[in-house]
Amino acid sequence: MDQLEAVVVPLLLTSLVYAGSFVARLWAMSSSCGTDDDGVGVSCTEKLARWMQTSLQDVMVWRNYVVAPFTEELVFRACMIPLLLCGGFKMYNIIFLSPIFFSLAHLNHLFELHQQGCNFMRSLLIVGVQLGYTVIFGWYAAFLFIRTGNLVSPIVAHILCNMMGLPVFSSQRTRGLTSLAFLAGSVSFFCLLFPATSPKLYNARLDGCSCWHGYCRWS
Repeated sequence: MDQLEAVVVPLLLTSLVYAGSFVARLWAMSSSCGTDDDGVGVSCTEKLARWMQTSLQDVMVWRNYVVAPFTEELVFRACMIPLLLCGGFKMYNIIFLSPIFFSLAHLNHLFELHQQGCNFMRSLLIVGVQLGYTVIFGWYAAFLFIRTGNLVSPIVAHILCNMMGLPVFSSQRTRGLTSLAFLAGSVSFFCLLFPATSPKLYNARLDGCSCWHGYCRWS
């Protein structure tokens, strides 16, 4: 049961940040599928089936959505954070400083962009933005791991973020609906951040400690 909660709750919590993205994508999907009631379902289902079939055969999809999230969370969360905790580092220092190493591990994208013919300044700008939001995600992933005591939680959040990319907060086609959804989702995310990651939800311990790391004062 703890494992199920470690998947579902963080996944739903992370999805709140992408409320605007979901609205924009559903709007685009409904527009591309047509307006006929019978035709929409068939067309969208066929497109989804083709996308899934193509994705399962794509090596880059497996790398980005399976291998990378698992290995990165294993190294930068499951291996690094417990060592830092045992070393006496404060939790907030670990959350805000350890993702720097996680972010720097993505500097290889600078070389990849250069190989693709992108000029240096543009490559530097793109990678700089990537490093920025990678650090932000690292804060969140480290927070999830320490709060839940479960590696599955940051992994599922990592997979979702890799699939969705940066959150969409505005779209001209949706007439403000995307912005409204993004705002509502973001407010809900921050309001539920601590309650939804309470150690008591994920661990049933009988020794007076309800979290894996022994930091129940966070509750």
